[in-house]
Amino acid sequence: CLCVWSLHRLGWCNLTEGCCDVLASVLRSPHSELRDLELRDNELQDSGVRALSAGLEDPHCKLRRMGLSGCRVTQRGCDSLASALCSNPSHLRELDLRYNHPGDSGVRALSAAKLDTLTLLVDHGGENRTKPGPRKYRCQLTLDPNTAHRWLSLSEGNRKVTHTQGRREPYPDHPERFEHELQVVCRESVCERCYWEVEFSESEEGREVDIAVADKGISRK
Repeated sequence: CLCVWSLHRLGWCNLTEGCCDVLASVLRSPHSELRDLELRDNELQDSGVRALSAGLEDPHCKLRRMGLSGCRVTQRGCDSLASALCSNPSHLRELDLRYNHPGDSGVRALSAAKLDTLTLLVDHGGENRTKPGPRKYRCQLTLDPNTAHRWLSLSEGNRKVTHTQGRREPYPDHPERFEHELQVVCRESVCERCYWEVEFSESEEGREVDIAVADKGISRK
C-alpha cells in the first residue's frame, strides 16, 4: 500500500493532468491511508481535477484535505469536484482552490455541494490564474511618486523610471521620499505569490540598477 507520508507533499513537482489517474487509483484503494494530499502549483488543469474527482468520490477514499492552489482549475473542474463531494461527503474537511479561476458558478456549485464541516478556500482567483507557469501570478505594479528620489523621473503612468543625470524633479516634500539613495518603491504591496517582469535599458554611463523586494519600513533618509 502507499501511505500518507509518501504522497502528501507533491506541490511544485511538475505534475501534469496525466499523473492524476495514478493519484486517483491511490484514493480509490481500500488499503490507502492517505489523509492529506497537497498538489499546489502543478499544471493539473480541469482534466486532471476530473481524474482526481473520480478517486475522491469513491467510498474507499478517506482524504481529509486536498490542496489544489495554483493548479489552473476553472469552473469545469469545480463542477467535477462538486459532483464528487455529493457522492462521498463524509471525509473531506478542507479544499484549497486559491489562485484558480472557479468563477461565480464554480463557487456556487461547490458551496451547494459541501458539508458544513468542509472549509472551502477560493480567494485570489481570476481569469489570469489559468495562464501556465509563473504568469498565473502576474501582478501590475506602479511606482509611487511620493517615494521617488528627485533625480528620478517617472513616466508612462508611473510605470517607467529614468535617471535624470542630476536634474532635480520638482517633487513636493514628502515623509516617504528617498533623500539620499536613488530609489523609488511601488504603490502596491506584494505578498504570497506574485510575478512581475521588468525591462531595463542601460545608460551611457553604465550605471548599475538594483531591483529588489523591500519591507515597507525601509529607511528613506
